[in-house]
Amino acid sequence: MKSAAPLLTILLTMLCGCASPYLHTKHVGGPRDTESKSWSLNEDGNWSSTREWNFMGVDGKLIETPNWEIYTTIENQRFIDFLPEFYEAALERYRTAFGPLPPPPNAMATYLFGDRRQWKNKTRMMLPELASSFEGLGRGGFTANGIAVLYDIDNSMWNRDTLSLSSHEGWHQYAQTTFQQQLPPWLDEGIATMMEGFRIRQGTFDFNTASNRERSYRLRTARRGGTLIPLRTLLDGDPHVFLEQGKSDLLTYYAQVWALARYLSEADDGKYLPALQDVLMLAVEGDLFRQLLRSDAAKRREDPSSSATGIVFVEAFFNDDFEEFEAGYETWIEELTSRRSWRR
Repeated sequence: MKSAAPLLTILLTMLCGCASPYLHTKHVGGPRDTESKSWSLNEDGNWSSTREWNFMGVDGKLIETPNWEIYTTIENQRFIDFLPEFYEAALERYRTAFGPLPPPPNAMATYLFGDRRQWKNKTRMMLPELASSFEGLGRGGFTANGIAVLYDIDNSMWNRDTLSLSSHEGWHQYAQTTFQQQLPPWLDEGIATMMEGFRIRQGTFDFNTASNRERSYRLRTARRGGTLIPLRTLLDGDPHVFLEQGKSDLLTYYAQVWALARYLSEADDGKYLPALQDVLMLAVEGDLFRQLLRSDAAKRREDPSSSATGIVFVEAFFNDDFEEFEAGYETWIEELTSRRSWRR
């Protein structure tokens, strides 16, 4: 499950998601001094502190909250004012969407730049060996070792897509810093896409998985066009594989892992939700793959590691009858794509 590469997720165009080689490391940080800061409280009682910050001669701000360090050169003050509450609300969503999960051990760092040029410069600083390949990407960013590097893809307009992508990457930041073992790509990306949807109600953020028009539209389009990826292929692949096949396949991949994560948490009155909760806690505790290799599903195979994150994983933790699981997933896709109400 590990490689020599840094723990990295790449955000590949608007609402595409992240492609990644997987290796677990932790972002090194520690307790911060809040006594000497000029801070304020929001309605939820969370503190935030803002001070000046500079990136290569460009003036910006460092916004600190109990769990985040947000470095930004975005000039839209309305958007900046959203960030402390949005990021803390997103973390609360990560920690409660599937049952209680622990807080991150340290504050998580996010760089949210005002334009793509600044993002490119930061990319070259952090990942010089990969920067040239990143520069061909569309609107997006990446997360490496728990640090997210994004930019304003909305060009200071409404900023909704920028916030959705920030929440997607925020899940990866949380998982990379808090879990002792990484999740399979399809599950990690599926959960991240579940974190994208939100609405603003009376000035507060209401995260809602169904409020994701992009994923809903792509899933419906793929089903109607007969281009859905078979579940076995979806489980055994990762975003890099589908990126090589083209943007269309990549978008379909993310729409389907969004549906698959929802299947595990919502379908059949939450039939698989307890198992999903167990998987997440095993990953937090570092016991996920030991339990996987001890399972009957792994023992039935001569080389369980060859599909440990795919079919074997499903059979070990969710349903020992993969055909039944697959049939239920296909029924779930039909249900999602036949709904007439597509909420934003």
